[in-house]
Amino acid sequence: MDGKEHVALQDGTIATVLDVREPVACIFLGSFAHAVQTEKHWRKLTLRETQDDLRAVFTEFGLPVGVQTDRENLYGRPATEAFPTLFTLWLVGLGIQHHFGRPNHPTDQPHVERGHRTLFDWMAQPDPIANLATLQTDLDAARYKHNAVLPSQAGDCQGRIPLQVHPKVLQVQRPYHPTAELNLFSLARVDQFLSQFTWQYKVSTVGQIPIHDYPYSVGMTQASKTIDVRFDSRTREFVFSDAQSTQEIKRHPARGLDVATITGLDTSILIEPHHVQLSFVF
Repeated sequence: MDGKEHVALQDGTIATVLDVREPVACIFLGSFAHAVQTEKHWRKLTLRETQDDLRAVFTEFGLPVGVQTDRENLYGRPATEAFPTLFTLWLVGLGIQHHFGRPNHPTDQPHVERGHRTLFDWMAQPDPIANLATLQTDLDAARYKHNAVLPSQAGDCQGRIPLQVHPKVLQVQRPYHPTAELNLFSLARVDQFLSQFTWQYKVSTVGQIPIHDYPYSVGMTQASKTIDVRFDSRTREFVFSDAQSTQEIKRHPARGLDVATITGLDTSILIEPHHVQLSFVF
C-alpha cells in the first residue's frame, strides 16, 4: 500500500489517494481519496483514515497474510529497529505481518508505485478532476476496469484480464467485518510480539524516555545515558535497564497500548464473543 499525494482538484481540494494492490495477481484491492488540504497547505493521512481504508479492503477480500508499506512516520520501521507504531500493532493484533520496503528504495513496491500511474493515466483529461466525490467515482471505475474488464501485461497476466487469471482473489480465506473486529483483534498477540524485542533509547536531559506520546521517567541520574527497553508481557510493563550492565533500573506500566487506542474502536460495545453473519459474493 502507498499514497499518491498532492492531487490538485478543480474546486481547490488537495487530495491524497491511498492505493492497495495485491502483488501476485496485480489486482487493485482499493483506491481511496482523502481531502488533506489545511489552512497552510496539506497534511499526511492519519492512522484512523488508513485503518478505515484497509477495513474496506479486508471486508471485501478478507484479512491478508501481510501488508507491505514504506517507512513513513505513520508506518514506522521494523520492530528490530524501533518501537512499533500503532499501525504495526493493529496489524499484529489482527494476525497480519507488517513488511517494510528498504530505506530509499521505492522499487521495493513497484506494483503499487506503477499502479498510481496506471489509474491516473486512465483518468487523464484536459481539466483537473472536479472534486473529491468525482475523484473517488473515477478511481472506483478505473479499478473495476483494471481488475475485471481490460487485458493486462502485469505479473503473469500476459494480456489476459487479471480476475480471469486469478479468480481465487475473490475467495475469502480469512473473513473480516468491521462489526467483528474487536472479536478478531488479540491484545495477547500484540503483547507476545512486543516481548520479543529490546529497544535502545537515549535518556533526555530531564531523565525521561518517550515511547509513542508518553514520557517515562527513569531518573535524573540516567540523563543522557543509553537505556535498554523491553516489554514484559506478563505484567504489561516497560522494563528499563542499563545498556552496559543490563541491570534493571525502572519499571512502568505501559500506556497507550490498550485495544481502544490501537484500534480506535469503542471497546464498550464488546461484552462477550458473539456470532456475526458474514456474507460474501464468490
